[in-house]
Amino acid sequence: MLSQRGLEAFHATMISGSISAAADMLHVSQPAVSRLIRDLEETLGFSLFLRMGGKIVPTHEARELSAEVERAFIGLSEIQRAAAEIRRGRRAAISVAAMPALALGALPDVIVRLRASLPEVRIELLSMQTHNVIRQVASRQCQIGFTAPMRQQVEVDLVKSYSLPYHCIFPAGHPLEARAEVEIQDLDGQDFVAFTAGTATGQTFERVFAARRTPPVITVRSHLSQIIAKLVERGMGAAIVDPFTARAFVAEGGCSRLLALPDRFACAAIRPLGQKVTVEIQALLDGFDAEVASLAE
Repeated sequence: MLSQRGLEAFHATMISGSISAAADMLHVSQPAVSRLIRDLEETLGFSLFLRMGGKIVPTHEARELSAEVERAFIGLSEIQRAAAEIRRGRRAAISVAAMPALALGALPDVIVRLRASLPEVRIELLSMQTHNVIRQVASRQCQIGFTAPMRQQVEVDLVKSYSLPYHCIFPAGHPLEARAEVEIQDLDGQDFVAFTAGTATGQTFERVFAARRTPPVITVRSHLSQIIAKLVERGMGAAIVDPFTARAFVAEGGCSRLLALPDRFACAAIRPLGQKVTVEIQALLDGFDAEVASLAE
């Protein structure tokens, strides 16, 4: 088994360049450092240093090992720093898993504002498919999740559900620009960029378009709303997206109209089963609520 003290002696020797300097760093004698390194070499089965002209030179194997040891020591340093912050009551962390439409759309703005009001909070935002969001939250790897509506899940608690209107996006100069809002028949026969059938939105509009006698002409499909927006921008057709993506599309010079359809873009905030909502997570949820409310302005 690798010795922690042996790895410390190796690490100190690599960064200081000599046995004597490593001994000073570790507050031990030079013979102690040499012994620790010899024991480590025996455990590893290869040499770490060569003596040349009174100096030690790391072997090729030592340089390869050093990169791994350096990462381990950086990780240990981060743990020590985190422990100190927790001890002083200065550390709070939020780990968020979200479906791509929200992770790339609404949540970055929410997080920017949250950090402005709570500068010491640390946030991790992960983008993933709906079933993975549920898995991350259920396993308590993430404290909060934003996902598509789900069937009853015993592993998570539903915090809040949201239902928002879909929007139709298209480039400036498109015939739909003259309309105050878009109805589904306005898309009949039009070039259209669609979501893949594996997404909730894709499934919704597969069903809607299947009922049309002259459905839209699907030019390309994608699973990400941001990719769809880029394809629309490049003239591949109109598309139906969530309101956050539509707002970003308009900010880039495109056009968007409300889609007059009973079907709506739905999402939900979930948390691990039985887990309390911390002050920081509540602030994140409040920020998301405000982002949703801003769509109506």
